[in-house]
Amino acid sequence: MLTDHYGLPVSTSSRAAVDAYDRGVRALLGFGAGAVPAFRDAVAADPGFVLAEAALAVALYLDEQLDAVKPVMERARTAAAALPAREQRHVQALDFMVSGRVGDSGALIEEILKESPRELMLAQRLFFFYFWQGRSADLLRVSSAIKDAYADDSYVLGLHAFALEENREFKEALRFAERAMKINPQDAWAVHAMAHVLYETGENDRGAERLPPAIHPCSHLGYFRNHLVWHLALLHIAAGRYDRAGKLFDGLFGEAPLQVASDVHDAVALAWRLDLFGHPDPARWARLAPQARERAGLPLLLFHDIHVAMALAAAGDWASAEPHLDRLRQRAGKGRNRTLADVGVPLVEGLHAFARGEHAAAVERLAPIQARVFEVGGSHAQREVFHDTYLAATVRAGRHDLAEPLLAQRLAKRPNPGQYWCAVTLPGRA
Repeated sequence: MLTDHYGLPVSTSSRAAVDAYDRGVRALLGFGAGAVPAFRDAVAADPGFVLAEAALAVALYLDEQLDAVKPVMERARTAAAALPAREQRHVQALDFMVSGRVGDSGALIEEILKESPRELMLAQRLFFFYFWQGRSADLLRVSSAIKDAYADDSYVLGLHAFALEENREFKEALRFAERAMKINPQDAWAVHAMAHVLYETGENDRGAERLPPAIHPCSHLGYFRNHLVWHLALLHIAAGRYDRAGKLFDGLFGEAPLQVASDVHDAVALAWRLDLFGHPDPARWARLAPQARERAGLPLLLFHDIHVAMALAAAGDWASAEPHLDRLRQRAGKGRNRTLADVGVPLVEGLHAFARGEHAAAVERLAPIQARVFEVGGSHAQREVFHDTYLAATVRAGRHDLAEPLLAQRLAKRPNPGQYWCAVTLPGRA
């Protein structure tokens, strides 16, 4: 029996299959565009290599080739019965994931990592389960638990750097990110962690200077390159360079069709921020709304549903926005998880009201959920748009009793908190 890159035994006698599988795993860990072809190569080299088949299903799922996922995973599930116990559980965890049983997948991966912390592909999946639930403390728990099982693996260091950043341990986060980037300049997640640190610490100019040359070596990326450039746009917005941010929007999302949900989230959030800070362009929403509408029914994340809602509302496409909200309300009434009902629906209702210019109504819907917005998932930087919208609503509704402490909190959040907020004045405030 051969072993993979991380020393784990795999049930294949084909070295070519294992090499291709390792390429696919590294593509997943590094957000490369080549995961699907690499896993296809592994299966072609050994059609009985079940772990490669299961990994292919995951890569197809992450690429949103959803119709192709089920038959691939069914083959892996059927064949897994003949595998050793470790590989059986590995396949089962991935099967749970692509079947929508994220809780079961996460619980199983937690068990697996206790016994086998070098199951890094599974650890990354678990990391993102928690990321999309806004569970920052669990990100750090997972990365801390596995990092000592590796030497200097950039992907582990990058995960740990991001977990530290989301728990506001910025100095340590930057240290781990830079260590990972030194080992592997193409580690896009480590570059990403660095971008988050520089944004959250208010080092907007330093970030705008450091990020482009850090992105440049990551030539292997697919959609994730857009997300790194999106972070560059955030730094320019915070520094008041709205024209630069607008040009980045045009370069990323102005002409090319949006490829995956991440592009939708980034494009919508960037356009919304530019509107919020006084630099609107209706042409952006004319481009984004039809693409968001096409993705309104995809069984993805609540975070995705919210950004679809923002695009439709900002474009004034109420014929699509209202039915989309109604579908969310219906789902909320059926699900056991209360986040959609208690946070997601009121958040969308508040964003709708804000888009209509009904700022008092927006305040009414958004105020009660501010402490729970993290539950919709994403990073602190991504969720900031929701908190900033609420703050803007309090100002525009004349609710200075609410706006005063919120603005003070926003200005104290980081050095260089953003040119827009620094220029906001309230009655009685210099």
